Amino acid sequence: MQTKKFDPVFNSYLIYVGVAIASGGVALYTPIIVSETGKAFSGFWAASILFGLNLGRVLGSYMGSRFSRMANHPLAISGNILLEGIALYFMAYLNQAWALALFALLAGLGSGLSFPGLKNYLLKLKGLDQTSIFSKLAFAIRMGLVGGYLTASFVPHDQLKLVFLIVLITFIVYGLFMLIAMRAISEHEQESLALEQKAQADEAASTTAIAAAESEKPVELPLMFYLSNSVFWCFAVQPMIGFSLHIPKFTPEIPVSTPFWLAALVIIFFQIPISKRAVRTLDHFRFLKIGYACLFVSFAIMVVFTHSAAAVIVSAILLSFGQVFYGPSLDVLVARFANKSAADTGRLMSQQMFYQSMGTMVGSLAGGALFDFAQFLKMPGVNWFMLALASLAMMMLSQKKIPALYYDAGQRVPGAS
Repeated sequence: MQTKKFDPVFNSYLIYVGVAIASGGVALYTPIIVSETGKAFSGFWAASILFGLNLGRVLGSYMGSRFSRMANHPLAISGNILLEGIALYFMAYLNQAWALALFALLAGLGSGLSFPGLKNYLLKLKGLDQTSIFSKLAFAIRMGLVGGYLTASFVPHDQLKLVFLIVLITFIVYGLFMLIAMRAISEHEQESLALEQKAQADEAASTTAIAAAESEKPVELPLMFYLSNSVFWCFAVQPMIGFSLHIPKFTPEIPVSTPFWLAALVIIFFQIPISKRAVRTLDHFRFLKIGYACLFVSFAIMVVFTHSAAAVIVSAILLSFGQVFYGPSLDVLVARFANKSAADTGRLMSQQMFYQSMGTMVGSLAGGALFDFAQFLKMPGVNWFMLALASLAMMMLSQKKIPALYYDAGQRVPGAS
C-alpha cells in the first residue's frame, strides 16, 4: 500500500527546489563576503575564503568516499547541510580574515559530504531518466544562483548579519526538503528490496557465490576519467577569477557581474534541451569533447581580442555552453558505470566531487597566478593562451583516450559485455 503512494517525480522536485533555495543562499553571500573581505583586508584574504570553501569540499568528498555512511545516510546528509549553513552564519560575527577562511573550510566540509549523497538519492529514483535528473539538477542550481545574485543587489552589503541569517534559513529549508525526500526514497527502496529478495529466493547459490567473490575487488573508474573532470572545472572556474580580474583592467565598460549573469542564463535556457539529445553512452562522451571544445574556443577568443568587451561576453557564453555539455554528461557516465559494476554509487559520486573540487580549488588560485604572470610579462593574452592550449589537449584526449579507458574498465566488470 505504501509503495503505491511513492511519487518519484514529486520527491525529485522536492530535492531540486531545496537545491535551488540553497544555491540562492550561496549566490547571495559569496560576492558580498569576498568584496567586503577584499576591502577590509586584501585580495589574498578574499581569495582565501574561496580556497577554504573548496578545500573543505575536497576533504568532505574524500571522507565521503572512504566512509560511505557519512555521505549516504539521510540524517548525516541533512546534518552536513546544516553544518554548512551554521558555519556560514557564524561568518557574520567574525572579524579576522583567517577565521573567515577557517569557517569557509567548515562550510565546504559540509558541502563536500552532503552533495554526493544528494546525487546518490536522486539516482535511487529508478523511474526517472538519468540524463534528465542531472540536467534538471544543473538547471535548479542556476535558477537559484540567478535569484541569489538578484537578492544580493538589493541587500545592503554592510548588513552581514542579515545576509547570513537569510543564508542560514535557506540551508535549513534545503536540509528539511532533503530529509523528507530521502526518507520517502529510503522507505520505498526497502520495500522494493524486500520484494526483489522474495522473488529471487530460488536463485542458484553458485551464482551468488561467484558474484560475491568477484565483488570483493570493485572495479574503479580510470584515474584519467576523474582527472579530466578536475581539469575541466579548473578551467571552468575562470569566469569567477579570470574575468573578475580581467574586466576592471581591460574592459571596464562592462560590469564585472556580466559573466555571472550570462553563465546562469545560458545554462537555464539550454541545459535541459541540450541534455535531452544525449541518449547513448557514446553521445555523452561526445558531449565531453564538445564541452572542452567550447572552452578552447572561449579562451582562444580572449587571446585574439583581449581588449574587446564583446569578446568577453562571447567568451563567457561559450564557457557556459561548455558546462552545459560537460557537467550532466559526466554525471550520467559515472552513474551508468556504477550501475554496470554494481558499485556504491554514493562512493563514486564522492570521488567525482573530490576531483571536481580539487579542480575548482586549483583553478581559483591558478586564475589569479596566471593573470599576474601575464601582467608581469606585459602580455595580457598569455594566460588565456595557456588555458586554450591545455583545453585543446584535453579535447584530444576526450576524443579517444578517455572513452577507451572507460570501456576497458567496463569490460572488467563482472557480467559486462
